[in-house]
Amino acid sequence: MNGLENRNLRHRYIILGAFLLSFVIVFTVVLFNLQIVNGENYRENIINQTERAYPIKASRGEILDAYGRPMVTNRMGYYIRIQDVSASDNKINETIAVLLGIMNENGEEFLDEFPIKGEPLDFVFENSEDKAKKVKEWKKENGFKNKDGINKILDSLAEKYGVDESYTGETRRNIIAIRYSMDKKYFGVTNPYTFASDVSDKVVAQVSESGFLMTGVSVEVEPMREYVSSMAVHILGRTGIIYAEEYAELRDKGYGMNDIIGKDGIEKELEFYLKGRDGSMMVKQNKSGSIERVLSEVPPQTDNYAVLTVDSKLQEITEKALKENIEAARADSGPDAYSGAAIAVDVKTGGVLAIASYPSYDPVSYTENYNNLLKDPTKPLFNRALSGVYTPGSTFKPLVAIAALEEGIISPTDTIECEGVYKYYAPSYQPTCLIWKSGKTHGPLTVSEAIGVSCNCFFYDAGRRVGIKDINKYAKAFGLGEKTGIELYEESGIVAGPDYREKLDMPWYPGDVLQAAIGQSDNMFSPAQLANYISTLLNKGTRYSLHLIKEIRTYEGDKIVYKTQPKVLSKIKLKDSTVEAVKDGMRRVTGDGTASAVFENFPIEVGGKTGTAEVSQGSDNVLFVGFAPYDNPQIAVAVVIEHGASSRYAANIGKEMFASYLGLYETQDSITQPNKLLK
Repeated sequence: MNGLENRNLRHRYIILGAFLLSFVIVFTVVLFNLQIVNGENYRENIINQTERAYPIKASRGEILDAYGRPMVTNRMGYYIRIQDVSASDNKINETIAVLLGIMNENGEEFLDEFPIKGEPLDFVFENSEDKAKKVKEWKKENGFKNKDGINKILDSLAEKYGVDESYTGETRRNIIAIRYSMDKKYFGVTNPYTFASDVSDKVVAQVSESGFLMTGVSVEVEPMREYVSSMAVHILGRTGIIYAEEYAELRDKGYGMNDIIGKDGIEKELEFYLKGRDGSMMVKQNKSGSIERVLSEVPPQTDNYAVLTVDSKLQEITEKALKENIEAARADSGPDAYSGAAIAVDVKTGGVLAIASYPSYDPVSYTENYNNLLKDPTKPLFNRALSGVYTPGSTFKPLVAIAALEEGIISPTDTIECEGVYKYYAPSYQPTCLIWKSGKTHGPLTVSEAIGVSCNCFFYDAGRRVGIKDINKYAKAFGLGEKTGIELYEESGIVAGPDYREKLDMPWYPGDVLQAAIGQSDNMFSPAQLANYISTLLNKGTRYSLHLIKEIRTYEGDKIVYKTQPKVLSKIKLKDSTVEAVKDGMRRVTGDGTASAVFENFPIEVGGKTGTAEVSQGSDNVLFVGFAPYDNPQIAVAVVIEHGASSRYAANIGKEMFASYLGLYETQDSITQPNKLLK
């Protein structure tokens, strides 16, 4: 290589080096300008112009009665949410305090899932019978020792969330409660926190006016549940914001921390049918969390609605009659009568036509009144129709009659002499008939006549001769002491006998069968079981599962996606003569027997059986079971009034249910007319 070539090569290196140096200098200046000179401005712009995806909540599917009358629908309501904008603990707490002040001023409630509440403060858990166990589990899950008291827990959480000493009393507790829930629900950039739901226009206005005092608060309009009336609340159930524990279980199934889900009843049972598919929108959001512009949107979709077997017309009549007769009993012979239940069942299918428990509650105010409802001695949250179990009294006598007839102990024409006093176990045990109080006896009676006048002596003897083993066999076949198969929670009940006494480590004596045969002793059944037992009699021994859900339909095309088919739980073939003899006895009850005064002049022939059951404290419980119409039974009912004293009040309720079902009340202005008839 000559000198000229060397000089040219060096010249090229110098030019390349100068270029690279210039590039580095320019790049450094640009970076300095971006990061140092204008860094804060750029960071502010990034924060102020964040693109985020938000769900658009879908409406839940409606719940209709058997004739298309709406029972649960939807409406739009205001929700207050707190967005995560990376605010400090202090700022978040200040924001919560302002919101709490607005809610308190307007007498409205925020969503409160923190289990330490009330005055004085104590642990409160929904739907938990074992409080001590639940408290222990909660403390362990949240890093506390079992010996830690409420004050220590609150102090620890206050320190964790930066709730300083400027907040005291109820405000301090409430801020801690909200911060706890935000923590449990993974509050973050993509998870805003729902502070309150269904707030009033006044609250919305005040939140807007106080915006300068708060960080990241937004008011959104979303669908929420609307109950057409407060009837059937124990079966319809309720919805609510998803709890932290529920979210942990459902998040992998597409649920968000702000979703509304079914909490109990049909709402919970049909959650995955009724829950709509949320839509979404992509928005441009500023630093305060407010939406500046919607970039794109996918609309929500509601797929299905539910149709129940319940007739809302009959349901309203049932609830009204239950309330009025309990009040009448309390004013008359049962001063401690405050509660009861009633149920009507379609004999041919097991579909529940009406089901009522009293006292009841308003589902709209459930959350804010929960503590009071929980402490109410009349237990309005308790579903007595399914979970209440009661001594059946004389309503059990038709079952003993069935067992005696089927086992050949008696025939429909055989008679048993009532002497007023039953002396088989004399002199040690001599139970009496009710008529003996007036010094009279029933004399010789057939089984139908004995049912009609509810003769204890007849059933003492029939029950003794049948024996407790066979009585229990028929009780089980007819669903007494057995779950009915209904979709909701129910109690099993108790059938009196040696097996149950053995569980209690107590003896069963031969004479105990006498009390068991008249529906006393240890027998305890739910109203739902009693109605199903009468249906089984009318179906000649075929016992259907009870059900509330008729079908699930789609909004698009109105197609059936689920339909409940009648399900046979057990079957025992009864002789026609047995069925007719027992039915005739129940006809006598309403015709000229123990319920004749109630059914006097009733235009349609029906069958029934009254019952009075002694209880350990207070007035007697009273019951009624029955069916209608007599010649072609379609509906079976069961009624119980706790401490009602006189069975006529229970029979009154049954009569009102029959009248409604059989069309004797053609016009009920308070009932929404069907918008379509579902077949």
